[in-house]
Amino acid sequence: MGSGNYSFRNRIHIREIAMSSSVLCVDIGGTSSKAGVLDGAGQLHLIDSIPTKPEAAAFVSRLCDLIDRTRAGAGAAGYAIAGIGVAIAGFVSAERDRLVYNSNLSWLEGFPIKDRLQERFDLPIELEVDSNAATMAEYRFGSGRNSKRFLCITSGTGLGVGMTVDGVPLRFAYGCLGDIGHIIVQPNGPLCTCGGHGCAEILVSAPALAARYGAEASLRDVIEAAHARDPLAIAILEEAGAWLGIAIASIANTLFPDHIAIAGGLSAAGDYVLRPAERVFRESASILARSNVSFARATLGTMATLIGAAWPFWEDRKEDGESRAG
Repeated sequence: MGSGNYSFRNRIHIREIAMSSSVLCVDIGGTSSKAGVLDGAGQLHLIDSIPTKPEAAAFVSRLCDLIDRTRAGAGAAGYAIAGIGVAIAGFVSAERDRLVYNSNLSWLEGFPIKDRLQERFDLPIELEVDSNAATMAEYRFGSGRNSKRFLCITSGTGLGVGMTVDGVPLRFAYGCLGDIGHIIVQPNGPLCTCGGHGCAEILVSAPALAARYGAEASLRDVIEAAHARDPLAIAILEEAGAWLGIAIASIANTLFPDHIAIAGGLSAAGDYVLRPAERVFRESASILARSNVSFARATLGTMATLIGAAWPFWEDRKEDGESRAG
């Protein structure tokens, strides 16, 4: 993919941003990995990507090359880089230096990602769980602003769930909220990559939805077909929305958010997913959990995770009880 700019300048007040320098952001996803530069005025520049492919050492080497290209472009454009923020899908170690579990990226588990990057680059490096990154970006810049208990659902190759309370990410296990995207929504349902059956992820993830549409299809194909009024694509997305609504109801019954946002690739489906998701959520959640809660598509969409990779470098960020690794 080529480089480009993504601006959310019109969606936020510039005075709310507190970064004196730019941050080189990286998003390691199950299908592709992106890099870009988030400047102090709240704009993403130089966005580029590579496929996320096994094996670990070869992939991290290609990732370093991507970072090198992005950093060179940043230098040429006059951006001063304060550090490298890396968001990764899955569980991370207590030191936040490597992936310890992701059924979709098992070949990357245990690989010393942060150490390898630190060997290559003379900048501070922060590793963060992708669901936390997306949640913090949407809390800071998107629809989660002013929320006390904000729940963000990020659906793409997997299903990530993050939550902030008073602007601090919840870290119940392995640096994040836990594997809450694998909540069971269909007993004895299809086998998931995690080894369970009937998980929310296997019913709403991009690969699962694409496979239901056609052998060579992608989630983007399904969404484009739905917008073109293809009945099969619409049915697939609406069913995914309903499964997502059940999952969100179960999560809300436990965590009681005051605002819920859906981010990631699936959010591009818009009302085809959001309407059934909210309808089923409100039909299924407890009276208390569904009262005084708002429900929306994430403002930052597919860029939320990449933007949120920068959050450990925000000067006015709130401490979350864990020290930053330098």
